[in-house]
Amino acid sequence: MSSIKKLIGEIKSDINKEENIKEYSKLLFEKYNYYSMVKMSMNFYTMCEIISEMTDKNTDVCKYFDVLKRLVDNNIIRKNPVDEEAFTAIKQIRENIEYKMKILTSYTDGYEIYEYILNRIEAKVKNEIEDVDIDLLSDKMYSYVFNESDKMLINSKLQLLMAQLPVRMTKNKFYDVVNNTLALYKGGEKASLDEFCDMLRTSALIIKPKGFETEYPFLYHVFTDLEAADYKELSEEEFDTLYKRLEDAAAIINEEASNYILMQEIANDIYTLLLTIDKAYEANSSHPAYKAAENIVDSCISSSDFDSLSESLMDDFVSLEGAQEDVTESIMPLEASFDDIYVGKKESVEELGLKDEFDDLDKISKLLSTSLFIDVEQKQRNESDMVDDAYYEETKDKLIEDFTKLFADCGKYAVRSIMCKILSAMPIFLNSKQEIKNYFDYTLSGCKDMSELTACNKLICEMIEEDI
Repeated sequence: MSSIKKLIGEIKSDINKEENIKEYSKLLFEKYNYYSMVKMSMNFYTMCEIISEMTDKNTDVCKYFDVLKRLVDNNIIRKNPVDEEAFTAIKQIRENIEYKMKILTSYTDGYEIYEYILNRIEAKVKNEIEDVDIDLLSDKMYSYVFNESDKMLINSKLQLLMAQLPVRMTKNKFYDVVNNTLALYKGGEKASLDEFCDMLRTSALIIKPKGFETEYPFLYHVFTDLEAADYKELSEEEFDTLYKRLEDAAAIINEEASNYILMQEIANDIYTLLLTIDKAYEANSSHPAYKAAENIVDSCISSSDFDSLSESLMDDFVSLEGAQEDVTESIMPLEASFDDIYVGKKESVEELGLKDEFDDLDKISKLLSTSLFIDVEQKQRNESDMVDDAYYEETKDKLIEDFTKLFADCGKYAVRSIMCKILSAMPIFLNSKQEIKNYFDYTLSGCKDMSELTACNKLICEMIEEDI
């Protein structure tokens, strides 16, 4: 670790600049390769185990993973040269997984809208309305939020509560909140404002991803049933049927999403290995943990009986213990100085012919980040990409127009649910403790629907108790 600090310090001080920048690049490639190999092997084994337990091997999950297995076998295990075909394949798999996840996320958003409604009419439908002490609930919420001093935790708790509180807000007031939130992006990047607006549109299902109606027929049927239900006149039997179908759909989404998230993590590590293996394999191949990781992956690919693998690979898994954590400690200081070298020493990097290598390292840092579905392609920013008044007004007007059209086609229950969902996704629009307390009091006292109050009291109290 001290040698890494010395290396970085000398680069920043322009000491042995040429030699040290080359060494920095070489070292980071090696660390990334080692880290990805160890992590990928464990996730690869887990994915193989999941697929071995599937009765239907003709799913897209299995098909996508077969492509990943072939890539690993060909380029990581057999060490065949990494060509453009390999990069095209890994990029396509990432796109395919993202396509599926967009659909699953959209269904999750849609189901949340109707789960909110079902929760709030349940007490009425089942004749289980309870008396709610509004003052006590408001005080409990206030104490829950402000028993923290950390602003981020306070905001997080407020957003959780916003997602459960009754919404008694006019559409114009809602649009004012949207307007004020978008105004925060003035002077920032257009891409950030566009992404935020797209997030709001997808959360409210103003826009649905390609494949929403076709990729998952059962999920689509459940969604259309929820969308068409008359929540004012719902019988207990109809309520129970809808809720059961919602639970069944949620179980499918959870399983599918879990598989695709794990597979995307594997794909990101494979992409990293394809980018690093030529430069790093020789330095890493003799490490016990690296060899163990290779053997785990090779065994998973070549074995015809997965159930017998766990015992034979026990020693290899022991060799991996602590390896990922150890290399992470080496990567952190290297990554912390990456922008200083990539941008701050740009001329030197280009003079040394290392621009392509540093572009790859930048891509790898994104692949290995917590944002699994991040766009890893380079994007150059210029002044025209910044949000000026005209772009802000145009963007705001279009978003409010979209919400106006959506609300015109929705019933009262759906409008309230969508407003609540959007408000909980926005920065808190209340500026003081007193404003927050007043808002709690106002929303609770303004709700005359005792079934909704019963649900809010139950859900909020459960949330607070779980956090204690």
